[in-house]
Amino acid sequence: MENKFLQQLESLLRELPEHDRAEILYDYEEHFANGFANGKSMEEIAKELGNPRNIAKELLADDKISRAETNKSIGNISKAIFAAIGMSFFNLLFILAPVIGIVAVYIALCVTAIILALSPLIGLVNIFFMELGEFLFNFFLSLILCGVGVLLCIGMFYVGKFLYHAILSYIKFNIKIIRGEKI
Repeated sequence: MENKFLQQLESLLRELPEHDRAEILYDYEEHFANGFANGKSMEEIAKELGNPRNIAKELLADDKISRAETNKSIGNISKAIFAAIGMSFFNLLFILAPVIGIVAVYIALCVTAIILALSPLIGLVNIFFMELGEFLFNFFLSLILCGVGVLLCIGMFYVGKFLYHAILSYIKFNIKIIRGEKI
């Protein structure tokens, strides 16, 4: 049973770096050794430790979250989100839905900022079809919109950084709830 438990855990943790996987397996081997020393059977120890699949899901989610914290990229945060969702169906509703909504609003604001920043180019196209008064009005309006767009682009950069950290914190919070840890 010990070997089966550890073999299953090792195969489920194959995504982890070799050093981390060996350290985790060593810890679980110690659990078995301590259990044997206390007179417990392999079945009792394995039952106390839990299902290797659930253990692996939690460990992989922790690894992906720590990777997303150290190496900030869209790919790493996506992996962290899906690892947390894989821990339970509860997370599908309480992580994916808010994240999709927030990211959709963020993308819409980024597109708006870019369009506003590029608005003087639209004014250049219309220069040949306007009178002087109308041209001056549109020219200064496009400069104002361009300024607003540039400021919004700068703001979206900082909002993006904030959202990255907020999403990671939200994922950690949900994982603590699933594990039953104190919040």
